Amino acid sequence: MDGVEPVLYPLLRKDLVAQGPRYAIQIGEKMIDYNEDFRLFLSTRNPNPFIPPDASSIVSEVNFITTGSGLRGQLLALTIQHEKPDLEEQKTKLLQQEEDKKIQLAKLEESLLETLATSQGNILENKDLIESLNQTKASSALIQESLAESCRLQSFLDKERDAYLPLAESASKMYFIISDLSKINNMYRFSLAGFLRLFQRALQSEQDSGNTEERIKLLIGSLKHTVYEYVCRCLFKADQLMFALHFVRGMHPELFQENCFTKICVTFVFLNKDSQRSVRDQIPSWIEQDRAWAVASLKISLPGLYQTLCFEDEGLWHTFSQSSVCEQNFPSTIVKRISLFQQVLVVQAVRPDRLQSAMALFACKTLGKLFFIPRCFHTTIK
Repeated sequence: MDGVEPVLYPLLRKDLVAQGPRYAIQIGEKMIDYNEDFRLFLSTRNPNPFIPPDASSIVSEVNFITTGSGLRGQLLALTIQHEKPDLEEQKTKLLQQEEDKKIQLAKLEESLLETLATSQGNILENKDLIESLNQTKASSALIQESLAESCRLQSFLDKERDAYLPLAESASKMYFIISDLSKINNMYRFSLAGFLRLFQRALQSEQDSGNTEERIKLLIGSLKHTVYEYVCRCLFKADQLMFALHFVRGMHPELFQENCFTKICVTFVFLNKDSQRSVRDQIPSWIEQDRAWAVASLKISLPGLYQTLCFEDEGLWHTFSQSSVCEQNFPSTIVKRISLFQQVLVVQAVRPDRLQSAMALFACKTLGKLFFIPRCFHTTIK
């Protein structure tokens, strides 16, 4: 449903009318028999449904939307079940034993209070009562010791479980990355059940490793490959490069300089004519006239990067400026001092004709394989 209809208010409020041995309720213009076992569930796909104030007090709202922490816990449980089933079994048994001990402790406390409340005469002279109290105290102490030992064991097991937490966190990120694709096209919708199947497929892949850390790294790499390959098969060719960059941005945010594109664009827009003339005089002559303002924006927005690039040395950048695949021909002395993303920024400023190829190369180097990067870029990427 899209909302709570007023016609349902009498049902939600349980405005029952007694008619002899049975109950009835009015829905619209009809009186309908009411069964005490009746339950009503209203479902909506809207994550933030509007519930009128007069209905909010009589409706219990339950949100089943997948959250990052919830999905991370679910994926961690699946990983432990596959990698170390005995660990998950021990954890389950400990939790069950802990709950049983807590129930026993509550019963002992209740029994103690009941015994004290029903005792007659002088409590100090009632030997049966004192003996019962001593037994209750001893049992309570044993239970408390058992609970403390259970907590210690759970702490030890949790440390072993947490070793697989990086895999669960990476998988959780991947799910929300591919969920964002629906904002580009409504056809790009992927279910949680489908993602869990991909996750289990990655877990079942045989990865030789000497220790747990290596095993986790191999599983993360396998899952990246599986998810990326699966999603790219579902995308239009025009959107595959976009997804590659979005995937890199979501999995490796540390590779990007925050708001750098915004800074460059804002600087470019607000450069007035006088500033443009003065800045143009400072731009090296080998840079084409129509790219001078883009390079000027780069210089003003990211002065540290511009200084590192040494654009004044025309001989250093001669091969780059003349190359048909400039994204692969950065000066060797410069490429060691700037990041992969900064290389994309330089291509965007100086050689925008190669920007798509530069972005594809950036995605390929980060992901490790070409996967499903559009075929038109394969001939220029080595």
